[in-house]
Amino acid sequence: MTRNFSFILLLLFSTAIAADEVGVVSFVQGKNFLSGPRFKNAKETVRLGSVLKKGDTITSEDGSCEIQLATQATIRLSKFSSVKIDELLNPKTKSTTLNLVSGKLFVKAHKPEGGAPSQTGLSVVNPSFVAGVRGTEFLVSTPNQGGEDEELKDVETGVYVNEGTVAVSPDKKGKQTLVAENEEVVLSGKQLKKQILDEFVKEKMRIFEQFKAIKEENYQRIKEQYEKNDQIMNDYKGQG
Repeated sequence: MTRNFSFILLLLFSTAIAADEVGVVSFVQGKNFLSGPRFKNAKETVRLGSVLKKGDTITSEDGSCEIQLATQATIRLSKFSSVKIDELLNPKTKSTTLNLVSGKLFVKAHKPEGGAPSQTGLSVVNPSFVAGVRGTEFLVSTPNQGGEDEELKDVETGVYVNEGTVAVSPDKKGKQTLVAENEEVVLSGKQLKKQILDEFVKEKMRIFEQFKAIKEENYQRIKEQYEKNDQIMNDYKGQG
């Protein structure tokens, strides 16, 4: 198990990126992999400080990891889960869209300082529903692939809210169901069923107490250093 944000600055030369907003792996345990069009190998091992961009997919096998998505949110994948970043703070819409391919995803959306309303949107999509939030803590569950997290195997497909409110709909254009703190919505057939949050799931969501966000100034420093590294690499290739 590894959690030490000071290590991140030592890993700046591991991956070169462009000027887009990025996700930074801030905690890693066990086997986790990155994949996507920009990677040479089919699977790249996730390390502390690994960077994620739009179009990347991160998959946990017998492990778990946390990723800070810019300064907007921190997410945690449970074992045998996979999520693709469809959008990461889109410059026009200021929105982030995560595609939960399989498994369980804990999401903690960061609140702006001073309690002001968030100006950014975050959505988690999968074949069963769309969950949209603005500043909250919640768990999204879909069927696992390739294995089962024994601690969460009894959590049904659905959305479970620990704090704040989540708008859940069958698809992007469907009627929204507002799911508030200590409520859940589960998939019953093809319908979404809202009910009181299950005590078992509520206990599992105590994991949010362990989440620690990278400070904005540290995130910006990491991002700027990666951009400089990317420019240096491009200049070097040009000279070659």
